Amino acid sequence: MRRRILIVLAALVLAGLSGTALLLYARGVDQRAVDGRKAVSVLLAEERIPAGTTAAQIREKKLARTVVMPADSLPDDTVGSLDKSLDGLALSADLQPDQLLLRGQFSRPDTDSSAAVGVPDGDLGVSVEVTMAPGVAEKVAAGDKVTVFVTYPKDARPSDQKTRILLPDATVISITTGPPSDVTPAPTSTRNNRAVAQSYPATLAVDQDDAVRLVHAAQTGSIYLGLLGETTKVSPSPGVDYDSLWP
Repeated sequence: MRRRILIVLAALVLAGLSGTALLLYARGVDQRAVDGRKAVSVLLAEERIPAGTTAAQIREKKLARTVVMPADSLPDDTVGSLDKSLDGLALSADLQPDQLLLRGQFSRPDTDSSAAVGVPDGDLGVSVEVTMAPGVAEKVAAGDKVTVFVTYPKDARPSDQKTRILLPDATVISITTGPPSDVTPAPTSTRNNRAVAQSYPATLAVDQDDAVRLVHAAQTGSIYLGLLGETTKVSPSPGVDYDSLWP
């Protein structure tokens, strides 16, 4: 009988040691993934998290997991943990699986769902993929005014494309600057030490006519945002193509 007890205890000890070794190995893999750069813990959505979900619900239901990423590849408002100071805040837009959690994605919930996401009366909130350089995208926030550019046709050769101003003035409802939901988070790409433009989901407030134009542009071209200054005025122009690009 004593021998059986000793065997069981030995098995439990070995199982515990194996689990500890596996945990240490996993942490080592995460640490090696940052290649000697300063590493920080961040949160990624485990599954699609709908708008209106509070930070407390995300924490209690374990809807996000912790991973290690290089600090210099992350936006300034990256969330490393959901402490109780965020409990009164809720997501202003859906989060997709593996999407990075950012402080700017949370706001105080409002009883009026339209007001909570910032859709002005008479306008529509239209979500599209927009292109901006990392470091610029993080400076765009809800309520900012932007100019919308479109380069079209999307799949044509550069020599056959044209870029024009689509909307001189549009209001940002939200913009998500975390990694795309369909790829594994990775350091920001660079070319010759310069940031490469990336795509981000953005929601803009526009009227009905501009909403139709924006959706069509998203399907047939590539959309870029330009952040407007307080007194900047932008007017429609003929645009440029490969031949008229140079002054």
